[in-house]
Amino acid sequence: MSGTRIPQIHPSSEPLGGISRRSLLAGTAAAALTLPAGLIVPTRGLADAGGQVPGYYRFKLGDFGVTILSDGAYELPVGAFATNAKPDDVKAFLTANLQPTATRTAHVNLPVIDTGKDRVLIDVGGGPNWQPTAGKLTDNLAAAGIDPASITKVVITHGHPDHIWGLIDEFADAPRFPNAEHIITAREWDFWTTDEAAGKLPAEFQGFALGAKKHLPPLAEKIRRIKPGDEIVPGIVSIDTPGHTPGHIAVAVASGSETMIVTADAVTHAYISFANPGWWAGVDTDPAQGEASRRKLLDMMATDKALMLGYHLSFPGLGYAARDGSAY
Repeated sequence: MSGTRIPQIHPSSEPLGGISRRSLLAGTAAAALTLPAGLIVPTRGLADAGGQVPGYYRFKLGDFGVTILSDGAYELPVGAFATNAKPDDVKAFLTANLQPTATRTAHVNLPVIDTGKDRVLIDVGGGPNWQPTAGKLTDNLAAAGIDPASITKVVITHGHPDHIWGLIDEFADAPRFPNAEHIITAREWDFWTTDEAAGKLPAEFQGFALGAKKHLPPLAEKIRRIKPGDEIVPGIVSIDTPGHTPGHIAVAVASGSETMIVTADAVTHAYISFANPGWWAGVDTDPAQGEASRRKLLDMMATDKALMLGYHLSFPGLGYAARDGSAY
């Protein structure tokens, strides 16, 4: 994979509020929605710890404004990130890096990109019924001064609960982002809104399929179905990264000379995903394909020194990837 390049940015002829247009060409009730047994671990202490400071972080990417919002966090067993590795090897690796060996805290970092014309939110978190220590997006939007009605585009990277269960305001029985066009790959939409997901997912993940069927179809009239590689708005383009789910995408954000790659769930662990990209995540529908997508993204970011936003890394999830032999 060495030398994989982030697709180049080409300015188009039309100005956009002083920002050059550019395109990036990319090679049931909630209680009934059961969660995978043994996958989600009760978050020790966090649920009873009281409130935290508001979770938002702002910076500039070229001419774009970026606000990263925390949807909270939840605990996952470490073994879920390395199902094809020997448990003793995983434990030794984590111990050597001073990391917990039983469970890890998975943060959920969701970006809002303000281009000057559009305000783009990538994924929406788990909503109030996912985990008691997650579902914080609405509160943190308010803390950051972002009105949900001001969001013009919602990008759905894939259909897992912690990425889509915040789509519907269940109290109002209405879309949480009422003025937004919602964007998802056609492959991902078909997987979750037909019987395909239920037919392919193991028993412990059937709650994922039920939840997707509850949250996605009500938004059908607001959905734009795209192909991986399609432009979302000028400067923001989808990247084909299947494996975690069949239609999973990452997102490239580019303004001026700066680029950020939003990895979604192609990269999920701050140590394992980099040093051992060949270790497979148990929740991936196609782990080998997921590994190939992870290596592709890491190579892109290392080659072009692009800023990375990792969804499940410690808030705010920003960093860089550098090569280290065959790993990163």
